[in-house]
Amino acid sequence: MTSMTHDIRHQLRAMLEKLGGRSQFADTQDVFATSIVRSMNLLELICFLEDTYRIEITQRDVFDGHLRSVDTMIALVVDRQGVARCA
Repeated sequence: MTSMTHDIRHQLRAMLEKLGGRSQFADTQDVFATSIVRSMNLLELICFLEDTYRIEITQRDVFDGHLRSVDTMIALVVDRQGVARCA
C-alpha cells in the first residue's frame, strides 16, 4: 500500500467513524447496509470527499457503488486524482 492510499484510508475511516458513531467495521464492508452512512449524512460524505480530495462526485458514483466501502472510495479517489493530474 502506498503512503497516499494509507493516508486516504486513514482519513476516510476517521470520517466514517464520525458519521456512523462507531469504529469497528471492515474496509470492505458496505457502509450503507451497515448504517455507517445513512441517507441523512450521505451529502456530508460527498462534500468531505470533494473538499478533501478536490474531486467531483456524481449521482452515477453513488448509484454505481463507488461509495459503498472504504476500499471502493479509495479506488475512486485514486482514479479521479490520477485523471486530474494528467489533464
